[in-house]
Amino acid sequence: MKLPTIAKLKARATGQPLGLVLGAVCLLPATAGYTDEGPQALVGIPQVEACSQRYTAMETPRPRQAADAGSADGHAAVRQNFHTTRHWGTDKNVERLGSGQTGIDEPGLRVHYPAGTSSPGEEPRGGAGFYSEPPSLQGADRACLSYMVRFPSDFDFVQGGKLPGLYGGEAPSGGEAVDGLSGFSLRLMWREEGEGELYPYVVGFEGASVGRGFWRFPLGQWVTIEQEVVLNDPGQENGVARLWVDGRPVLEHQSVNFRNTPDLTIDGLMFSTFFGGTGEGWRTPRDQYVDFAAFRFYVPES
Repeated sequence: MKLPTIAKLKARATGQPLGLVLGAVCLLPATAGYTDEGPQALVGIPQVEACSQRYTAMETPRPRQAADAGSADGHAAVRQNFHTTRHWGTDKNVERLGSGQTGIDEPGLRVHYPAGTSSPGEEPRGGAGFYSEPPSLQGADRACLSYMVRFPSDFDFVQGGKLPGLYGGEAPSGGEAVDGLSGFSLRLMWREEGEGELYPYVVGFEGASVGRGFWRFPLGQWVTIEQEVVLNDPGQENGVARLWVDGRPVLEHQSVNFRNTPDLTIDGLMFSTFFGGTGEGWRTPRDQYVDFAAFRFYVPES
């Protein structure tokens, strides 16, 4: 059997002609993908409709204006309506946007990345993060998250940066080991020239690059990201993570080991965004920002 190349998988994901996505030359099974570091990831394109169409909408946290705060106070807006007590950078780097500023009839968040910033472990600190734990997701072993993101028309992607995703437990990141007992995280990343990827911290994939280039983030317009997570049965590698962009299926990471205990479940949103990686090559050369809005949590029908 003739095996498809990664370029053909990318073409399927992006809807582009094959000539626009060439660059990967290795041959892999149709259900396989690649990472640029670490082990091979089994990836494909979702064969089901977007999770927001199959799950029930439960919560819609909006960054509302606090009664005692200015309209641009992003920190108060996050604390008020996102079920969070853990956050960083929201007091300095997050601005609340009104519906008139977003243009989508609901408020949003503008996250700032000052010139010379990258990882939050370095100074000066750019970007922001918080952990949202919606009550509707408590004890969930499968869930769906959607949100909208907008990169300005003059955005410089540099080498890449982090974007929000679902998490469970202690939400490992930053090079931490993952044992399937303490937690997992499933953030996204933007890469050079807007290439997208899944950036999981799960057993065997601690900060691996999965599915890079299966889609691209456009400039100057809102796009909707949907992420579905189906946890594995403890002791089996049968977990799944899926992604859609504007309703189009782009990536399915299969045979994932999220957990080795039934006590570990999906807790909520790991809102985490900054340039990096760490070090000079990752730092933004100038002040930049990215907008976020329309957060939604979904769970399967009971």
